[in-house]
Amino acid sequence: MATFLLTYGYHDTPLRAERRDDHLAHLASLTERGHLLAAGPLADLTGGVIVLEADDEAAAQALVDQDPYTILNVTKDRSLREWKLTAGRLLTS
Repeated sequence: MATFLLTYGYHDTPLRAERRDDHLAHLASLTERGHLLAAGPLADLTGGVIVLEADDEAAAQALVDQDPYTILNVTKDRSLREWKLTAGRLLTS
């Protein structure tokens, strides 16, 4: 499995609050399936970061594409990149 880092910003839309529970349910599903290492908004709430594990970039992108925030275009400026972890607690999770 490879590790991927997704960063994104938010569009100014009420859908972010309205569909937050759906987004969190998706993240919970990713956790249960062994794909989610970490996720959360930036401290200034202008965007967020999700750390995923997937077989390859296409598989990671498919996980992102299933997120209600992606489907509803709540997020913008999404960047999904493979991340080569070399140190830290995420390596032991």
